Amino acid sequence: MVAPTIAASLKQLLAAHVPFSAMTAADLDFVIANVEIAYFAPDEVMLAPGKEVPRHCMIVKQGRVQGMAADGRVAYEAGVGDCFPAAALLAERPVTLTYRSVGDTFCMQLPRERFVELVQRSPEFRDFCTRRLGTLLDNSRRQMQQAYAAEASVERTMGTPLGELLRGPALTCAPDTPLQQVFRRMDASHVGSVLVVEPDGAGERVSGILTRTDLIGRVILPEVPLGTAVREVMTPNVMTLEADATAADATLLMAEHSIRHVPVMRRDRGGARVAGVVSERDLFALQRLTLRQLAEAIRRADTVDALAVAAADVRRLSHHLVAQGIGAAQLTRLISHLNDQLTAHLLTLGCARFAIRPGDFCWLSFGSEGRAEQTIATDQDNGILYRAGQIDRASLAGLAAWANDALAVCGFPLCKGNVMARNPELSLDAAEWEERFGGWIDRGDPEALLNASIFFDFRPLFGDAMLGRALHAEVVRRAAGNARFLKQMADNALRNRPGSGRGIIDALLGEGTRGRVDLKMHGTVPFVDAARIWSLGAGLHETNTSARLRRLGELGRLPAGDVVAWVPSFEYFQLQRLRNQHRRMETYAGAGDNPNEVELAELSPLDRRIVNEAFRQARKVQQRLELDFPG
Repeated sequence: MVAPTIAASLKQLLAAHVPFSAMTAADLDFVIANVEIAYFAPDEVMLAPGKEVPRHCMIVKQGRVQGMAADGRVAYEAGVGDCFPAAALLAERPVTLTYRSVGDTFCMQLPRERFVELVQRSPEFRDFCTRRLGTLLDNSRRQMQQAYAAEASVERTMGTPLGELLRGPALTCAPDTPLQQVFRRMDASHVGSVLVVEPDGAGERVSGILTRTDLIGRVILPEVPLGTAVREVMTPNVMTLEADATAADATLLMAEHSIRHVPVMRRDRGGARVAGVVSERDLFALQRLTLRQLAEAIRRADTVDALAVAAADVRRLSHHLVAQGIGAAQLTRLISHLNDQLTAHLLTLGCARFAIRPGDFCWLSFGSEGRAEQTIATDQDNGILYRAGQIDRASLAGLAAWANDALAVCGFPLCKGNVMARNPELSLDAAEWEERFGGWIDRGDPEALLNASIFFDFRPLFGDAMLGRALHAEVVRRAAGNARFLKQMADNALRNRPGSGRGIIDALLGEGTRGRVDLKMHGTVPFVDAARIWSLGAGLHETNTSARLRRLGELGRLPAGDVVAWVPSFEYFQLQRLRNQHRRMETYAGAGDNPNEVELAELSPLDRRIVNEAFRQARKVQQRLELDFPG
């Protein structure tokens, strides 16, 4: 037990670190009253694998601790405020790492019995021990949102549950209800939509929707009799969301499927029932710059300059959405979706300019755009797949060059590696593309592996999408059947070691003043590379990294517990990249400045701690990759 004179300073130290910063004063006093201070000399073994359960929970007071794996690699780094080994204590098992002190180290030792008692009495401590990374991320998101919201001054956020946005119960009717009755009820209720609902066991399901915008095309012009059942003119196959889904989920669903109303379902023991409807207008009230305004601006743009203005608005909207609490995965998908719309409209203008039929070719997106993971500082990665003998090559080359230049005007810099449609080597017919991919798979040399990291994450963006899908299916089939190529890709990916270097570790643990890291190369890329390799090996057609990892977990190809930690780690790095790019948005010129590089000392102590944990998860990803593709 510590002396009373030291207790106050220990309490002040702990109060600056998660989870202790969120704990009650009484629980914090409990910790202080039950710890003893222990000193460990440099390189002293503090805990080691064996047969016994650890006797203490260690909380670092001063110094640093490393957890070494059996192969000698550093698998864990702990600094001031970190506690370990919580997982071993909770599971009542020996530790799996060898923990050593780095330099003179002092730790607060909480006996195992008191650790168990603290877990039982403190919800904050229990939550941290059972989902360490999730707790840290929750705190980081709150800090980030507060910082952005101070600029945006928003009252409600895109993280608001849909159940809180409902203005009242939805207007519903049965499928056989006559149109005249439906219209009278809509007019009396002053609503613009009616849900067609049918029983579904003890609950109900939405079988269709009819809105005011449907009336002209479906009822008035076709002169449909008012005695007709609503099922004859309703829109079927309605997409719904649960009441605990967020406004961001609804915004993304509307943007991706061009719909204006989303029925909200609430589940109980009797099944699902309609709780209400969320409309575009409800969501627009949460935004100053709306998706609808942006989509309209893109559709109406008739010049490259007008599209450039819309592209700048997309970047501004991304800043506002972070302030409203939208997560990294949804945000990057939204950015990619809006950029898709912009690119597609630009190509529509280009096809008219060069007299080309969109159905004769397919515009392909590679890299981050192909994965729908675009941030706001992304250069171009694109190509063309065309129908052999059905298109004028000179006109197509003219379109490609014009489109690449126009995209550069819109804020997507020309690719320094010339991975663009204007490159004749990337404007090919189906047989030529298959031969190109087949050559990379068969050779597996350094150039082929570099190309694999760019080109194998592709999707069709404009034109005949079936051409792109057929090519993707063939590429996945060939890659899945070539174990040597997958092994070469894995070896190449493992050359990029995340979070290594003494300066980086010093800065993360608050012991160094300098330490810069590229959050793309050393943060997101290890997850992207591994997910690509595993997905190709499994024959999956997903290209999005989070979707790939989740699908692999569902199929039992990856441990579900690991996926739960890897996806948030990857998305955290994505969000930090966006935050860094927002800071540089006014100055980033696309050259001589890396928008993904951060000075670790400029991050908050909480974010440095999460970066350290996310790097640990990235190393676990690579360890799993090594096990799956051993030397």
